[in-house]
Amino acid sequence: MVILDIFARTINLLLSAVSFAMLLRMLLSFFMMEEDSRLLNFLTIITEPFITLVRAILVRFNIGQDSPIDWSFSLTYLLIAIAQMFLPTL
Repeated sequence: MVILDIFARTINLLLSAVSFAMLLRMLLSFFMMEEDSRLLNFLTIITEPFITLVRAILVRFNIGQDSPIDWSFSLTYLLIAIAQMFLPTL
């Protein structure tokens, strides 16, 4: 039971870090237009694997293709929040 608790807390911490990185990436993208920003590049490297997975699923089912909004980013953030709610906490 202790191992399961440690595993759940570790996953929760990882998901919290990714969701914070996504939020920071979104906010910085409004203010930093430079493509050579180290911080923005770092946040992109951290968050893009999660977003790419959701984007591939949306493309496969042809959802949101004609929309100017990047639904994969919003849906990824929502899925991470839902996953964190289902993790057991003590």
